[in-house]
Amino acid sequence: MKPAHQIPVLQKAIQVLGAIAGGECEPAVRALSVGLKIAPATCYRIVQTFARAGWLRVDRDGRCELGAGLFPLLHRLQQTDILNPRLVDTLRELTETTGVTSKVSVRDGDDALTLLRVDSAEPMALTVRPGARFHLTLGASGAILLSALSNKEIARIIGRAPKECWQWQKPADVMRRVHDARQKGVVTDSGTYRPDIFGISAALCGPHNQVQGALTLTGLIHGHSKAQLDSFRSLLVRATSKLNQQAKLSAP
Repeated sequence: MKPAHQIPVLQKAIQVLGAIAGGECEPAVRALSVGLKIAPATCYRIVQTFARAGWLRVDRDGRCELGAGLFPLLHRLQQTDILNPRLVDTLRELTETTGVTSKVSVRDGDDALTLLRVDSAEPMALTVRPGARFHLTLGASGAILLSALSNKEIARIIGRAPKECWQWQKPADVMRRVHDARQKGVVTDSGTYRPDIFGISAALCGPHNQVQGALTLTGLIHGHSKAQLDSFRSLLVRATSKLNQQAKLSAP
C-alpha cells in the first residue's frame, strides 16, 4: 500500500503495540521512543490513548503491558477457524511428539505472519515468537500461503522480494515448493531459508477448502535424519487433515 494511503501516527501506534506485545524493547515510554524512533511526546500520547481504552496497562514505574481491554478482540478472533481451540491442542501435541517447534502462520501482505506457536523444550531448539514475519518467498509456510494465489500475483511477489530472500535459493525453488503445495498440500524445505533450518508445512483450510493458514514444524536440521523428517511430514499431514475435516463439518 502506498504511503499516501496510510496514516503515519497510526502506523507508529501499531509499532508501539507490537513492540510491547513482542518484547522487542524495554516496555517503558522512553525506551519505546528510542527503540522505535518515535518522538517522545508522540510515544507518550500513543501509550496514554491505548491505556485509556484499556489496551495497555501502565504501572507506577512507567512500564507498559497489554491490557484487559484487548480480551474482547481476542475473543472474537478465537471464533474464527484459524484460532480454533483445537488448533492450539494440535500444536501442543505435535511439539510433544516431535520435540520441535510448531507454529501457525497466515498471510499478511507479502509476509507470512506467525500467529500461534508452541516452542520445543529442547535446550538447543529453534524458537519462533508470535508476530514474527517472514517473506512469502521463504520456507515451507510461505509456499503454502502462496499456493492460494494466482501465478500472476506470485510472480509479482517474487519480483519485489528483497534481495536477502535469494541468499540460499532462486525463484525456481519457490515455484517448486508452490507446485508441491498445490499438488500435495504439504511442503518440505531444507535449507533455503537458512542452511541449518528445516520447515515442513501443510495447508490449513476453511470449510470451503480455501487456504487460511499454514501449520508448520520447524527446527535445526542437525540431529534429524531424513527418516525422522519424513515421519514428521506424515504426522503433520494427518493432523491438518483432521483439522480441515473438522472445519468442513462445523460449517453452517
